[in-house]
Amino acid sequence: MIEQLLFILGGIGISVIGYFLKRTLDELEKVKLITYENKNKLQVLEVDNLNKINSLNEKFEDLKQVIRDLTIEIKELNKKMK
Repeated sequence: MIEQLLFILGGIGISVIGYFLKRTLDELEKVKLITYENKNKLQVLEVDNLNKINSLNEKFEDLKQVIRDLTIEIKELNKKMK
């Protein structure tokens, strides 16, 4: 009788532990999926950021060249006016 009661209580204990373990593993799987999604989004943002920085650098270089050319033209015009 006592052995059967201990067997039943042990089975219930294992069932409860199994239930919470299953819930924990399900939550862990959800967290894992969200982590992969966030990682992918972060990589997209990093690439986008790098592309924007490169584009800005190119535009600054173009602007720098245009200012250099304009400065040269202004100096030439000043020479002609003298």
